[in-house]
Amino acid sequence: MTSFGEEKRVVIRKKSAEFEEERVTPVAWLKAKLGVPEHATYLGFGVQKEDGALFLAVCDPAGAPSDWGWTPSVEQARKFVGWREAVDASERCAGSGVVLYFDYGEEIWVFPAR
Repeated sequence: MTSFGEEKRVVIRKKSAEFEEERVTPVAWLKAKLGVPEHATYLGFGVQKEDGALFLAVCDPAGAPSDWGWTPSVEQARKFVGWREAVDASERCAGSGVVLYFDYGEEIWVFPAR
């Protein structure tokens, strides 16, 4: 027993972990959520017209969206690294949405990001 004002020390020993914690990357999580095979390569975010026919190919963030270039080819589409940059571009173009690109080897698959 300790008297008032006297410091009492408690020592708690942790058991050492016998397993290594598995870390799940954001891309691995996305692949699992979307049902994308592990071998597919994540290419980035993109902007697609809501009718699905065109993908944003060329854009100057400082320029007017009317001057931006669109392509029907997903291979030629612009790939954004960051979510915010893709959202900003999409918000400036009425009738567009943010998408995700995955390379399956023989083709590129497109998934809505929202």
